[in-house]
Amino acid sequence: MSELHLSYLRLLRELGESLEQLSTLARQKQGCVHENDLLGLDEVLKQEQAMTLTLRGLEQRRLKLVSQLGLDGVSLTQLPDKYPDELQLEAKQTAEELRGSYSVYRSCADAARSTLELNLHQIEKIIVDSGADPAAGAGYQAPGVEPPRNMKTDFRA
Repeated sequence: MSELHLSYLRLLRELGESLEQLSTLARQKQGCVHENDLLGLDEVLKQEQAMTLTLRGLEQRRLKLVSQLGLDGVSLTQLPDKYPDELQLEAKQTAEELRGSYSVYRSCADAARSTLELNLHQIEKIIVDSGADPAAGAGYQAPGVEPPRNMKTDFRA
């Protein structure tokens, strides 16, 4: 049973490392926005998407271990109390580190989101000041204009 407990603590440490990587990406995202670096921002967003897949895998492993350990509904704060005596200190430290990593991530992600929102509002203001209606869309399609019949494709065929 102790091996399962240790596996769960290793998983929580992996989760903490992933949150630290996401914090770094959030800082990079904010830097790209400040520097008006759209290509850099796109690259950071791709890396965030890859991290999402990693987090999904960690979550599936976590759910399996939680079920095996009988820890359903146990919060990180309660975790050390549910562990064997010889592992309680390690469980407490791991849980605190994970909560700290999550707190740092939330702070970085909120700052990046605020920076993005501010810049989007500035872009929208420039569009409005130029006389365009941002609600009308990008203007790539003329309303009511259809391509010639021979240019249409029937995808059911």
